[in-house]
Amino acid sequence: MSKAKALVIILSGGNDSAKVKVGLNFAWRTKNGGAFEDVKLVFFGPGEEFIAKTDDKEILEAYDQVLANNIVPQACVAIAEGYGIAPILTSKKMELVHVGQAIAGFMADGYQPITF
Repeated sequence: MSKAKALVIILSGGNDSAKVKVGLNFAWRTKNGGAFEDVKLVFFGPGEEFIAKTDDKEILEAYDQVLANNIVPQACVAIAEGYGIAPILTSKKMELVHVGQAIAGFMADGYQPITF
């Protein structure tokens, strides 16, 4: 039996940083532990601005674990440019994409969305 594939979408921002932390930890821990066949991570809206500007040590450590577990985070290019944070996100090794198309593609490939 094949394993499911997870699409972790982080929408929460600074007003709910606990959800961001849980989403990041969920992504890297399930990837590392083999719970899913694969894990993708997308930041969208307030989540993008939050990860770009946060100095929360626990969240930054969880983000580093995402990268260490070979998860390439993606974020919406339109929102990143609109918020003026595109250079910050790319410096954090995040791919800027058209998120609606990316999510549709992941779902077409069998990824199940999980939002935080």
